Amino acid sequence: MQFFIFFKNFFVKLFLIFKNITIFLFSKKILKIIFCCIVLIFLIFSPAIIFNKDKYQLDLNKYLNLNNNKKIVLTIWHVESFEGGTNSREKYLEKQAIKFNKLNNNCFINIETMSEEQLWLNLKENKCPDIFSFGTGVGYMLSSMLTSLGENNAIREDLKQYCMISKDIMAYPFLLSGYCAITKEIYNQGNQLLKEKKFNNIIKNKKEIKGIGFSQTSFNDISQVLIKNGVESLKEDNLYSCNSTYEAYTNFLSNKFITLIGTARDVARCKNRESNGNLSCCSYEFLGGFSDLIQFVGVCKNSSKERKIYAKSFAKFLTTETCQKDIKNYGLFSTTNLSLYENGYMVEFEKVLKKELTSINAFMDIQQINKQKEISFKNLFKNN
Repeated sequence: MQFFIFFKNFFVKLFLIFKNITIFLFSKKILKIIFCCIVLIFLIFSPAIIFNKDKYQLDLNKYLNLNNNKKIVLTIWHVESFEGGTNSREKYLEKQAIKFNKLNNNCFINIETMSEEQLWLNLKENKCPDIFSFGTGVGYMLSSMLTSLGENNAIREDLKQYCMISKDIMAYPFLLSGYCAITKEIYNQGNQLLKEKKFNNIIKNKKEIKGIGFSQTSFNDISQVLIKNGVESLKEDNLYSCNSTYEAYTNFLSNKFITLIGTARDVARCKNRESNGNLSCCSYEFLGGFSDLIQFVGVCKNSSKERKIYAKSFAKFLTTETCQKDIKNYGLFSTTNLSLYENGYMVEFEKVLKKELTSINAFMDIQQINKQKEISFKNLFKNN
């Protein structure tokens, strides 16, 4: 019994102690002191929280659906050494660069178009982009500046060997064009196949008109494509020699010769003139077996590791179906055997170029190119 009385007295005393403490803590005086302490603490520590600008920065990367990778700006030097199709290859690259940016939204690509001479001068000053876009007659300047790109199963097997140094793939072919024999029907050349023609000169209104005309001074080996299509034993006197493919086209319009060996650009020009009534009807024989009208893309080895990763990715991106399908809008052809055209004369042109092609190495120097052209020319006119 005394035990229970002891515990009762203990709890009564404990209750009275807590009661007195509570009365003390919640007295007006004490509450004022506590409030002042809280205000003081707030004034001391709040600036570090309230006025911390990092707490209020808008995360634009997150807002614009970007990732947190740093921005990369790549530069492409685009050099054209042959006439293209119906639209600008620079515009084609710009469109693909925009598509690449949508997939890699921290990577932006700037395209600079320049001539072979401008390229040479820039390289001489040790300037270098991240990516090169180039054609025949330009690659020799770049052979020591490119990094190996690795295997790309999308590319046509017959074209791979022409973008290699030793056993390394140093560039990817991403645009293809071809040659065509365009003949004015008013000269009554009949329906002979190209290999059956002798391209003899004719006299009209007391004026001699040559049988055939093409450019001899460009990088392109036009004699070789004629040989590949069975043309042989021509008379050199029947040739109207021109200094460029565009000069050949203008001389063809001026009736300097009967048959023009032109490019896809010439086919488009002549077709447009025919439809506008500015050119008499022509026959077109698309030439397969050989084409050195190829645009390549390569990556500079001097770029940083990070930039090379993006540059190589873009080079390969140009050979994907999403990019190759766009070639249709530029009057050129796929390097991955993709069928682009569904109707019109380009269907026939494409079928011819989809057959196995030979070419020349993208990195062949000017002396080698000229030597090969000289051999082809002699073989075309070897019986003279």
